[in-house]
Amino acid sequence: MVADRIYDLLPASLPKTIGDLPSTETDAVAIMEYNGATSTEYFGMRNAGNSVFQPIVKVVIRTDSYEEGVAWSELIQNTLHRYANEYFISIMMVGTPMYLGRDEMKLHEFQVTFQTQVKE
Repeated sequence: MVADRIYDLLPASLPKTIGDLPSTETDAVAIMEYNGATSTEYFGMRNAGNSVFQPIVKVVIRTDSYEEGVAWSELIQNTLHRYANEYFISIMMVGTPMYLGRDEMKLHEFQVTFQTQVKE
């Protein structure tokens, strides 16, 4: 799905996973997909079969180094923001990258959220 394609777009150097953050690793980048707005042209589409799907993608970064987390969030932002190809009509960042604070293991967590538009 969309998370799989986002996974492939991000650099191989990142410790990526699809779904929740793994509990055993300290450094991780989790890609989570959520339902977004659906096309309003379900009945009477102008171009049959060309509806637009708009899922939200949340990327959560966990690392023991604040500086590394900032660098990874900037790398993800620069890679995905305003991206388009034959599958993605657009990928736009929502807001700015957020520092979520430290988790129970005292690791830094960041979040970068994107609104995507996908041609079905």
